Amino acid sequence: MKIILGIICGLVVLFAGGCALMLVFAEFSDTGAAALALIPGGIAALNVLVLMALFGKSQPQRWAFYVLAVLDVVAAIIMAIFWSSISDQVSDFWAIAAPAIAVLLLKAVLTVLVAQKLPSPPQG
Repeated sequence: MKIILGIICGLVVLFAGGCALMLVFAEFSDTGAAALALIPGGIAALNVLVLMALFGKSQPQRWAFYVLAVLDVVAAIIMAIFWSSISDQVSDFWAIAAPAIAVLLLKAVLTVLVAQKLPSPPQG
């Protein structure tokens, strides 16, 4: 379970981090693009926090797991709305959209399950 979540989080870090970097570099030619980089940059940062907790590199931050799970569900809902709005233009709608939405929902479920198994924070 942790390994699957780690793989998916790693892929999200690469994709979201790359998107954030592209938006930062787009600032040189388009104003306002750097502000948009905060969204994928924040998602990449949350995934890095989860990865660090999964592999014991830092103290687990339970809030990061739950925020990331909520964001994954919201992203799946947004993707479903987007894909359903263009489904009449794309013939193989479910071949493209369903796996992406399923992976986001799987990632959200795995994130919550792993967060529930985290050790309790030290008291004191």
